Amino acid sequence: MSDLERWQALKDGEKSALEQIYRDHAAVLFKYGRKFIPDAQLVEDCIQDLFIELWEARQRVSATDSIRKYLFVSLRRKIVKTLDRQVKKIASEEPEERHFQADFGIDQLLIQGELDAERDAKLKVAMAALSERQREVLYLKYFADMDYTQIGEIMELNYQSARNLSHRALEALRQILLVLFIVWLCNFFRLL
Repeated sequence: MSDLERWQALKDGEKSALEQIYRDHAAVLFKYGRKFIPDAQLVEDCIQDLFIELWEARQRVSATDSIRKYLFVSLRRKIVKTLDRQVKKIASEEPEERHFQADFGIDQLLIQGELDAERDAKLKVAMAALSERQREVLYLKYFADMDYTQIGEIMELNYQSARNLSHRALEALRQILLVLFIVWLCNFFRLL
């Protein structure tokens, strides 16, 4: 069943469509939500609320050709609202301050000995040097496998801005990694 058909089945009130959408997307939504909020329970609550609201508003939801994109956008908005409510309770912080943490599972990709461990550490340092929005765009592009149109809708950017942000993030990452490599080479030759 295509996304269009499943979405229409949801709009028509078929609970099985909602259940299937949840099974297909809950895990990836949870991983994405944890990049904003380290509190797993809060992310789960946001996802549950999202699906409850989706079911209650099923007749009014707009058509979509990508359920995943729709859910990412909706979850991001729900998390932002949740964070804004928490921030207003605690202190007055700029509404644009979001704490998007992107780890990308580098540990699992690069553990192959000591040399890989060094690369891992360098990549983490490089990722930490990127802005939060740059980390988010790289996560959505390369780990959530979204195109620039979808990324733009999720991050509230136009298509070209999403491409530019991704390009700048990759360029910054390359520059940082180059500097780290040069420092490593200097240290390596100093040991010889």
